[in-house]
Amino acid sequence: MTDATLSVTQSRLTAFTRDYLQTIGASVHEDGSRWHVNLPGHIDVTFGDGSEFDVVLEANPSENSGQNEFVPAPESEFAQQLLDEAISMASVGRLSVTDELSGGEYQYPDWIIESDLQVVDAEFTPYYDREAVFAVVQVGVETVSEYQTQFLEAVTIDASSQEELAEMSETILQSFYDPKNAPRDGTPEENAVSGSIEVNTFEEIVTECQQTALDNVRGAIDDLRESASRAADAEFDEYRQLQNQQLGDLREEIESVTNQLQNVADDVDTASSHEDRVEALEKREELQAKIEELEEKRSDILESKQQGFEDKRREIYHRHQLEVRTKPVAATLVSYERGEIELQLANSKRSETMRVPYGAGAGCLDTVTCINCQSKLSSGNPVQIGPTGIQCYQCR
Repeated sequence: MTDATLSVTQSRLTAFTRDYLQTIGASVHEDGSRWHVNLPGHIDVTFGDGSEFDVVLEANPSENSGQNEFVPAPESEFAQQLLDEAISMASVGRLSVTDELSGGEYQYPDWIIESDLQVVDAEFTPYYDREAVFAVVQVGVETVSEYQTQFLEAVTIDASSQEELAEMSETILQSFYDPKNAPRDGTPEENAVSGSIEVNTFEEIVTECQQTALDNVRGAIDDLRESASRAADAEFDEYRQLQNQQLGDLREEIESVTNQLQNVADDVDTASSHEDRVEALEKREELQAKIEELEEKRSDILESKQQGFEDKRREIYHRHQLEVRTKPVAATLVSYERGEIELQLANSKRSETMRVPYGAGAGCLDTVTCINCQSKLSSGNPVQIGPTGIQCYQCR
């Protein structure tokens, strides 16, 4: 997961519910863990029939709530209905990210953070404005062996280069979408998509955001898949042990019925009357049918065992497969400044200056290489100051 991954938690849903209700003009009277909500007359919502209802914060969503009572929990139906309602009512926003938003605090790449050099001074020079699409994507993962897990992944993709701007997502979340922060100037306006991005292009980028969001939480999904696989292994192993136990039980039962059959055969031979003989013959026939039935059951299990219980294995593992869905729940057209940042780097002996591509809110852009050996600067190969100036760690 990334720093722009938000788990769908009770606290976030509570904050979202409060903000959304206030946004549509609802009156919310908080009485401990119960909110009394009164909607304006012109607002109709799909999750309730009337204009008044209660939001219960500490109830169990699996229990039936009373009439006009809703629980904002991750697994509740109300949470999904509320989210769908917000999506249907909200238009695409637009915001501008400028250098002033950072307050003079720049975002430095890992090849500076992991270096022993200090940033003595930094100055950003914007050259032009670029546009990007910021999207919050809901990633839902569900298996029969796990409760449904949901993530909200924020993704920003540059409209021209199609590159992901991970730092931009974190900037926008912290500056505009964090419920703990008061909205700053530049809060997304309710404007239609405009500027140089065509609607079709915008939709294509949002689709790309969904795929990027999926890639960003791939590690968490792999963990869930591994957990589901372990659950499937355990269920199949339990089934296999149960079948082996049943084979043992059938063998013992067949032996028992066989012994009974032998006793009945003796009764047939030693019957003292015609009636006793007929009764013994009927009993023998009944026991023979029982043995055939048990033998057939054992034969079926043995045949399935020889094939590795393949049908049951396939059924179990199919049920434990992950079901992954992605859905964009918010999209914003972002305008941001792009240019260069001049960095004055220093160690205990001297200082040097270097310039790298930079975007307001997005941090250092593009791959930066060492001017000596052309190796890529990274956390494992940070920037250094050598005898002739700026170099990488590998050139030391």
